[in-house]
Amino acid sequence: MSLYFDFHCHLADEQYTTEDLSQILSICQQENITICSMSTNFEDFKLNLEYSNHPNVLIGFGIHPYEAHKIKQMPNWEEKIQKTIEQYKNLIKFIGEVGLDFYKMKHTYQQQIEVFEYFTYLSSEYNLPLSIHTRSAEKEVCNILIKYQKKKKLKAIFHCYTSTEKDIAKTILENEWYFGFGGVITFKKSTELREILKYIYDNKGNILCETDSPYITPEPYRGKKNYPYFVKIIYENVEKILKTKDFIFSYPI
Repeated sequence: MSLYFDFHCHLADEQYTTEDLSQILSICQQENITICSMSTNFEDFKLNLEYSNHPNVLIGFGIHPYEAHKIKQMPNWEEKIQKTIEQYKNLIKFIGEVGLDFYKMKHTYQQQIEVFEYFTYLSSEYNLPLSIHTRSAEKEVCNILIKYQKKKKLKAIFHCYTSTEKDIAKTILENEWYFGFGGVITFKKSTELREILKYIYDNKGNILCETDSPYITPEPYRGKKNYPYFVKIIYENVEKILKTKDFIFSYPI
């Protein structure tokens, strides 16, 4: 097993140049970092398929909540999504990035819910972990997951976890889902989030580290482009907060 996992990033993002990608793949191989690259639409996924040839890259297929209303306009959208998963099921290791965003995109909430529910169903059918984007919609996401988990246990990762509500954390803990911590945990103002991290650890929660690169760059590089190999900074910060190296109790893959 790799020394480090970046459980959520975006190699297909247009911010990355060819030179960036070459450097990312080289450094991550040298430092034994496995990259989990998520897709936000079909175009991203095509690029991620190319990157999956690299031994240190695992890929996800999903439709980001910002894209949900666009997919809903496609004829036979459900069939196209399932055919993609069926065709590439040996390469797809995650359903992601999927979820709900009622902060920026509340006007498309109904389309988001329908698309997310369908991906949750496929997660259950294909036994693939979900990498979930949720903003101002944590309760709605949990309700959908619980609905499907009644039939079969799900592996759900709450990507870029920033909620400081204990009730949300308790629900995730009770269902043995995963908390993905990234750059925000390193920010000076994230005092409450660090307390939630301690609470999760004390309750034997499933903690994962990620970068969401090229976004949400950790300190001391905040404001610059983020890279998957910065995940080591996240590991080091979590270790410092929890005062232990042994904070990952299980993996979703």
